[in-house]
Amino acid sequence: MGQLWLFGGKGGVGKTTTACSTAIWAAKSGINTLLVSSDPAHSTSDSLDYKLNSTPTPVEGIPNLWGLELDLKDSLDNLMPNLSSAIEKSGTSFSPFMMQNDEINELKDEVSSLDSAQLMLPGLDEALAFDRLLKFVENTDYDLIVFDTAPTGHTIRFLSLPELLEVWTSRALKLFRAMGGIKSMLFGSKQEKAIKEELEKFSKRVAHIRRIISNPDITRFTLVTIPESMGVSETLRAAEQLSEFNIEVNGVVINRLTPRFEHDFLISRREIEDKYVKKIEKHFAGISIAKLELGISDIHGIKLLEEIGLKLHGDHIEFPQDMEINSISENLPIKIRRSKLIKELDDRTIVNLYLPGVVKSDLSLRGEGNLLFVGINNRENIIELNHLVDVDKTSAKFSNNLLKLEVFQPLV
Repeated sequence: MGQLWLFGGKGGVGKTTTACSTAIWAAKSGINTLLVSSDPAHSTSDSLDYKLNSTPTPVEGIPNLWGLELDLKDSLDNLMPNLSSAIEKSGTSFSPFMMQNDEINELKDEVSSLDSAQLMLPGLDEALAFDRLLKFVENTDYDLIVFDTAPTGHTIRFLSLPELLEVWTSRALKLFRAMGGIKSMLFGSKQEKAIKEELEKFSKRVAHIRRIISNPDITRFTLVTIPESMGVSETLRAAEQLSEFNIEVNGVVINRLTPRFEHDFLISRREIEDKYVKKIEKHFAGISIAKLELGISDIHGIKLLEEIGLKLHGDHIEFPQDMEINSISENLPIKIRRSKLIKELDDRTIVNLYLPGVVKSDLSLRGEGNLLFVGINNRENIIELNHLVDVDKTSAKFSNNLLKLEVFQPLV
């Protein structure tokens, strides 16, 4: 299971630059890294100067780095069962004496034109982002997932979402029933039940995501800010709100500090900024704080982002090829370990998987040809081996968040 490193803060403070430079630094240090963004403006692609899409895309020139930009509109459209299909199924048993064909067609057109945004409530778009994100967290191909979050206020709304979903579910069902008065009878109790069940499943996934985000073995949250009144105020407020959900802030990045040059204007400006820096240092005593000064150009493209990564995290490391816990980054230190390690022996293959926050009952195992399927919370990881897989001859041991599988080669 990959470990999450979230970068949050007020809009426009440099979250995307910080997240991109961190992902590049980690990948060049030998860590299998996935960079994820939920920004519909595609700012991550702009920052990298490299086109990403809604599936993990290898970033050219940077081994061990993949990137993707989540398509939240598509996720929302797929959240509900297809309403037109529901009407088709219900319509076949609906009495023609109660509704004419042209009326049925009219309702179909009305349903098909329903904008999914009408069902949106604060926090739902972030919930969809985190739901998609969880799919990649549970994928053992990645050691580290760097997430460029929406402005922190959006993340806070997501964290409070489980309490709102029950009300929202009623709102959505009411909207479906109200579309066209008696025409809503077409939906029937069966379709309403299907929609309600889908929403309840989603609510449970949201609650699970919140548990993952608040688990310090899996998730780190770094706040990015600038040395100005509004930026600092929101940063302090965000830290307090995150703590209400048991989410610890592991570090703070103070971005766009004025360089110390002998010029009256610059000296005066830096003196003002230093007051805000001291305020941050006092509030976050004992927490790592990294500082970045303004450069001579805007930051975009792999080369400039790599330079920022070196300033933030120090020289590249050689991440060990083992399952031990290792500390990375000089200025924003976190501890991570590899998600997966495969060792081939003469008569068997040993597969080690790091699965923090997972309980034994969440796991499943099956084989097909030379493919080993390891299920985590009903999502399967596919591991290709160099020999056939016989799960009856596979030993499994799960202890201290580590799953060790010994897959013996079948006798010829």
